[in-house]
Amino acid sequence: MTTRRAKKVSFNKSSKIVEIDQEEDLNNLDLEIENQNSSRFNNDKNNESNKFNNDDFDDDFDPDTMDIDLTTGKKRKGRAAARADAAAGTAETDDKAPVEALATSLGLIPYHLPLLLYSILSDGTIMNDTAKAIQKTFFNLIAIALIYSVLVGEMAKLQRNPNKKSSGPTGAEFLYTSISFPISVALSIPIYLTFLLFGAPAGPLNTLTFYLSAHVSLISFFPLLNVYKFTDKNAKQIWWKLLTFQVPNWKLNQIYCSSLGGLIGCWLGVIPIPLDWDRDWQDWPITLLIGSYAGAFVGSVASYLYGLYVLSKFKKNT
Repeated sequence: MTTRRAKKVSFNKSSKIVEIDQEEDLNNLDLEIENQNSSRFNNDKNNESNKFNNDDFDDDFDPDTMDIDLTTGKKRKGRAAARADAAAGTAETDDKAPVEALATSLGLIPYHLPLLLYSILSDGTIMNDTAKAIQKTFFNLIAIALIYSVLVGEMAKLQRNPNKKSSGPTGAEFLYTSISFPISVALSIPIYLTFLLFGAPAGPLNTLTFYLSAHVSLISFFPLLNVYKFTDKNAKQIWWKLLTFQVPNWKLNQIYCSSLGGLIGCWLGVIPIPLDWDRDWQDWPITLLIGSYAGAFVGSVASYLYGLYVLSKFKKNT
C-alpha cells in the first residue's frame, strides 16, 4: 500500500502547537477527493434545477399543460410562447373552415333596399294603413331579393373560380335558390320570437311583428345563404362562425356587413317609438322597418368604402 509522510497540526489544552507525524494512506486520500467532487456535482445540479420558475409548473398533473401531446406525441409550444403569440395576433389556429369574403364591389351593394324604402314612404300608405303597406312591400322585396341573390351567387362563383368562364346560373343553382328562399322565410320565426322576447307587441299587432320579422330575415339572411351555401363543405362550421361573429376581417366582408347593418338598424329603430312626439311614423313597426332597410344599405356601402381605403393604403405602401 502506498503511503507518505504527512504533518498535521493541532492544539492542546494550553494552546500550544503540537506537531504530529502520521502515515497517511494515499488510496484513502484519493477516495476522499472523489467523494468531495461527487458531492460538489450533486450540489451544482440541485442548484441548477432550482433556477426554474415554479410558476411554470402546476401542483397537479395536467396533460393539457405538458410540453408533449400525449395523443400525437408531438412537442407543444410552451405556454409562455403561446400567450405571447396570442397577444401579437400570430397564434396558430386550426382553421379548417375559413369564412371567405367576396371582394368588395359596387355590384354587391343592395340598391333595391333604398328604392323600396322610398316607394313605401313617398306615397304615405305606410302611415295610413301600415299592415297593407308592409305586406305589399314584402312581396316586392321577394321578387327583387330573388334577383339580387342570384347575382350575388354568380359573383361569388366567379371570384372563387376566376379562370372558369360562367354562362350564367345552372339549373342546380336555381334549384338551390328556390330552396334557400323558404329557408330564409322560415328563419323569420326565430327572429319573431326574439322580437317578442325583447318586448315586441303581440295581440292586435302580432301580424305586423311577423311581417317585420320576414322583412329582416330576407334582408339579412337570404344573401348570406347564397354566398355561404348550406350544401358547401364545412357549411356547419362556417355558419357557426357567421352566427357567433367569428368572421375574420369582417369589415371587408360586404355581404356580412350588410346583414349586420340590417339587424343593427332594426334594433336602433326602436329608439324613436317611446318618445312623446305623437307622430304617425312612430307607430309600430315603421321605424324598425326603416332602420332595417337603411342599415343593410349603409353597412354594405361602408364595407365597400373601407375596402377602397384599404386598397389605396396598400398601393401607397407598395
